[in-house]
Amino acid sequence: MEKSLIIDGNNLKVEDVYNVVKNNISVKFPDGDDFKKQINASREYLESFIKKGYPVYGVTTGFGDSCHNQINHGNAEKLQESLVNYHGIGIGENFTEGEGKAVTLVRLNSNIKGYSGIKSDTVELMKEFINRGISPVIPLLGSVGASGDLTPLSYLAATLMGKRKVYYKGAVVNAIDAINAEGLKPVRLQAKEGLAIMNGTSVMTALAALAWVDLDKLADLSDLITAFTVQIVFGNEIPFREKVSLIKNHKGQVDSANFIYNAIKGSKRVHQYEELLRKVGAIESKSFKKHEIKIQDRYSIRCAPQINGVLRDTLAFSKEWIENELNSANDNPLIDVENSVIYNSGNFYGGHISLCCDYLRIACANASDLSDKQAELIIDGKFNNLTENLAPRLSDNSELKGLVFGFKAAQISISALRSEIQFLSNPVSIHSSPTESINQDKVSLGTISARKLREQINLLYYQFSIHLLACLQAMDLVGPKEFSPISLNFYNKVRKFTSFVSEDRPLDAEAMLLAEYLQKTSMKDMTSE
Repeated sequence: MEKSLIIDGNNLKVEDVYNVVKNNISVKFPDGDDFKKQINASREYLESFIKKGYPVYGVTTGFGDSCHNQINHGNAEKLQESLVNYHGIGIGENFTEGEGKAVTLVRLNSNIKGYSGIKSDTVELMKEFINRGISPVIPLLGSVGASGDLTPLSYLAATLMGKRKVYYKGAVVNAIDAINAEGLKPVRLQAKEGLAIMNGTSVMTALAALAWVDLDKLADLSDLITAFTVQIVFGNEIPFREKVSLIKNHKGQVDSANFIYNAIKGSKRVHQYEELLRKVGAIESKSFKKHEIKIQDRYSIRCAPQINGVLRDTLAFSKEWIENELNSANDNPLIDVENSVIYNSGNFYGGHISLCCDYLRIACANASDLSDKQAELIIDGKFNNLTENLAPRLSDNSELKGLVFGFKAAQISISALRSEIQFLSNPVSIHSSPTESINQDKVSLGTISARKLREQINLLYYQFSIHLLACLQAMDLVGPKEFSPISLNFYNKVRKFTSFVSEDRPLDAEAMLLAEYLQKTSMKDMTSE
């Protein structure tokens, strides 16, 4: 691997998580002794403290509501092994290999801050897992998001010990077999190390980071779809002029309007304001005049920057929340060597991630709803000024006359996906209920919120892929050269694996191919020559 990312516990970005997972970027620790000293000092202080005989939560005591039970420090290793074992009750389908890798990276970045008391050989093995393509197989279900992601993270801890399953070289294998194949050695988790790995927010935060990058692209795609819609229905460009959004004061709206304005630039199918006035003319001395052209478009076009700008602004503040969590010490207890204090606290609580994913899902649902309304305008023959359901134009004596329905069912699928996405936008963070003997009496549900965002994003890619197929069909009905250069560039790229619907055929395979293309391709590559 040519490129590498230096991680130090303080500077991890959402894009870094994405690049490590999607672009196979390797990770390494900073050079120099200071980094190692910080990790070792935390470990040394913990070991010296527990030998004094005082109880340390989860190190020489039981867990959760059982913290009143103290054990001798000589049994600390067995206690950590027990913690990992009894939390092996994740259930359901599994996170993907890439998601397992992201979880490992995010947990590692937190553990190396120097507050977790983790051993240097344990973090070294976590780093090797990332660089050698060993990812824990983690079930989707089983976390309430406080005390962090205990059950799903137990699968990471167990694999470091050589137990349970991992993804390795395209297969699911026993963890010990992958470790041995790479010439590595499993670790024996010592005092506190099981908690250091398990008691934190790294599953929900890893999911949120990956989702953020996808949703950032989907915000662009939403504006691209608006640009197509404006051109298909011969809309007005004035709502997208920068001055309009500048005087509204929201940066996301400004960015959205600028994107749309640039995407329709050079189109022959957009009314310029001054040209529109010339076409409609003045009323002069008449008392009433009915115009053939409306001087403003429907809300789903005219208000698109105001709608999608909310998604962009939600992405902006949620990125700060996610990155703060990425670079946080979020296990319990925390070891402050500088002040000689061991903190029993609640940094494992995933409230910021839970709520930010709630916000993102609501904004995502609005983008989905916008697409659904725009799809109506371009598919319904009452509005598109083209054909019913974007069916091909047929002569009156054609054998197919009355037998071709084009994108009628595609519109239904778009609406069905919109309904599912809207359902998934319901807030999760407010549904806390007590568990674990009422010790965990207020929980974040952050991993559930992040999982629902992950699910929503997959559905939105599907919805946008169907919608964009309809846009391409409309371009063919009009003539692609009537559209803007950016629109034409996208058309030329996607028409390499899709085609005009000249008579009814299943469109599912093409929609799935396009969804995959949207997920894997940058906006620049989609819209440049």
